[in-house]
Amino acid sequence: MSEILVETNQLSKHFQNVVAVDKVDLSIKKGTIYALLGPNGAGKTTLIRMLLGLLKPTFGDVLVNGVKVSVSPKEIRGKIGILPQFSAAYYDLTPMKNIKFILNLNNIKYEEVSQKLSNYFRRLEITSNLLNKPFSKLSGGEQRAICFIMAVITNKDFIIADEPTSGLDIARAKYIRTIIKDLVEKEGKTVLLSSHIVSDLEELAEYCGILVKGKLIFQGKKEEIIEKYAPETQEFEDAIINAFGPLSNNISDPFGGF
Repeated sequence: MSEILVETNQLSKHFQNVVAVDKVDLSIKKGTIYALLGPNGAGKTTLIRMLLGLLKPTFGDVLVNGVKVSVSPKEIRGKIGILPQFSAAYYDLTPMKNIKFILNLNNIKYEEVSQKLSNYFRRLEITSNLLNKPFSKLSGGEQRAICFIMAVITNKDFIIADEPTSGLDIARAKYIRTIIKDLVEKEGKTVLLSSHIVSDLEELAEYCGILVKGKLIFQGKKEEIIEKYAPETQEFEDAIINAFGPLSNNISDPFGGF
C-alpha cells in the first residue's frame, strides 16, 4: 500500500495570460501534517481548489489515495474535511444546527460523535448558550472554532485547513493546534495546512511545500527548509522570509479563498 495520500503530476492552471500554478509535483504522505506556504498571490488557493476538484487543471493530474480527482471529483470531496479561509456555515442557523446538518450530510448520527463533540466543546470553551445562538451572533473567534469542529467531526482521513487559528484567542488557538496533532498522531489523519501564523507552522508542520509565483520551489521536512534558507540563524521564520524572496514580483492569484 502506498504511503502517499495526495500527489500531483505537473499540475498547472492558466488564466488567459496568467500562470497561477506552474507544473507542480506535490507529494503528501499519509499520517503527516503538510504545510503549504507562500506569499499572497503565490497560487495556494488555486492549487487547493484543484486538489478538491473545484477547478479543472489546464494540464496535469491530481491523485488522492491513487484516484484521479478529475474522474471522481464529488467522491473525492466527500472524503475530505474542509476548513475554508472564510466561514462555510449557515449564518441563520445555530452552531448546533450547523453541526447536525454536516453530520446528516455524512450519514452520521449525532449520538455516534456526541462524546467527541462534548470534548471539543469543553476544550474550545463552546457553551450550550453559545451553541443555541444564531451563528451570525457569534464573535469571529467563536465562528472559527465552530467551523473547525464542523471540518473535523465527520472523521475524514484527509483534512484541508486554511488558517485554522485565524482570529482565535491564545487559549483556543492552542487547543486547535493540540486537536490537529491528536488527529494525526492518535487517529492517523493527514492534514494539509495553509497558514501565515508562524507559531502554527513551527509547532505543527512536519513537511512543507513552498509555492512562489505558481512554482513549487521547495518540498521537504521543516528542518531541511531551515538548513537551505536560514543556515546562519536556524530560524524557521527567517527561512520562510528568505524563501519567499522579493514580494513585489508575485503574481495575483485569481481567487481570494476557497
